[in-house]
Amino acid sequence: MKQPNEQLDYDLDFTLFLPLGDSITSTTVSVTPAVGLSVGLTDGATAIPKLWISGGVNKEKYKVSALAVTSQGRTKEVNFQIKIKDT
Repeated sequence: MKQPNEQLDYDLDFTLFLPLGDSITSTTVSVTPAVGLSVGLTDGATAIPKLWISGGVNKEKYKVSALAVTSQGRTKEVNFQIKIKDT
């Protein structure tokens, strides 16, 4: 849960997914619904990319999806939900 005025960071850890010799080459992020919540991505080509999340509409729930692609052609999707609550 986060408040609309907060900007929070979240680390996604793909290390347990990666076999020896494979590495993350890119990570893309999407948000549903697409309005109100801002998501920035840093270090998208690493095993632990960081998401910066800000904004959001009070009482709204957002699904954040991250898709990582590896040098050996694997893909891994991670989803989580963020609820906005202005207290």
